[in-house]
Amino acid sequence: MESEALRNLKTMRQIRTSLDLTRGQRVKTTNSLAKTGEEVGHLQSLRDRRVDQILAEERKRFAAQETAIEKSRRRVLRSRERLAATINRNRALTELRHELQRVRWEGRDPVPTTKAPSTARGYLKQMELRY
Repeated sequence: MESEALRNLKTMRQIRTSLDLTRGQRVKTTNSLAKTGEEVGHLQSLRDRRVDQILAEERKRFAAQETAIEKSRRRVLRSRERLAATINRNRALTELRHELQRVRWEGRDPVPTTKAPSTARGYLKQMELRY
């Protein structure tokens, strides 16, 4: 038998917000009830002279916000990448140290712990003396 709960789940596209609900409704006031349809149509067709200017400013402000948001996202991504590089480097170092420590505990040390004895001539510069 199919679950009833899963059929009733809705996605975000199916949910109507309160803004969507109120957009289709008009408040009935005494003034709005007294207007004729013709008067309502005429009043809605009137436009302020500055409406186009205000809308252009709003579009510009919105574009600036989008630019700032995108810049912020890029900065966050860059900082996450730097942090991930540091974490990966530390993880690799830790794994290497654990591996070397395990090899040492098992008794087969791959890295010689003592240095080969060096001669005095090995690290001193040679000088030639002529008389």
